[in-house]
Amino acid sequence: MLTPIEIQSRVFKSVGLGYDKKDVDSFMKEIVESYEALYREKMELMDKINVLNSGIQNYKAMEKTMQKALVLAQKTADDTQETAMRNAHVIEKEALAKADLIVNDARRSLEQIHQKTVLLAQQYEKYKLQFKSLAAAQVELLESESFQFHIMELPKTEIPKTEQEAPKPLEMPVQKTVSEETLPKIDISFTNAASQE
Repeated sequence: MLTPIEIQSRVFKSVGLGYDKKDVDSFMKEIVESYEALYREKMELMDKINVLNSGIQNYKAMEKTMQKALVLAQKTADDTQETAMRNAHVIEKEALAKADLIVNDARRSLEQIHQKTVLLAQQYEKYKLQFKSLAAAQVELLESESFQFHIMELPKTEIPKTEQEAPKPLEMPVQKTVSEETLPKIDISFTNAASQE
């Protein structure tokens, strides 16, 4: 493309009867001025295009960076969600395992308490039988001849009017004393519930 200076410095040869030099020079001057304006405008537009292209390149680079950031953010969110789900499953498994341990411990404790209760009930029944046996032996002893008291028929007496008329005191028959040999032997041995466990 010709520059305005190249057009302006162009010299034409004169041949015979050619065009009028003044007209040609005047027209060339107009062309140079118009072309110079167009050339300047073209250069300004080229500069603007370069600036705009540079801006577009910057925006494209920013767009790529933002896309990478969005992809990274999405990946991070997915990884975080996956990690959270894994942690939730681990926590759930641990909680279920602890709950099973607690339930099993409670069952064992309940079984031990049940066994102790059965043992105490058995000891209670044993003590009850021993005390029944002791009470029966005591009743039998009380009903034995050794503990019988016979009321003797006393003669009917009148109240004496004087001391001399008063009868002598009655002599009561002597009862047999109960010796240890006549009492039945009763086994009263108590076992400690704690020592049997």
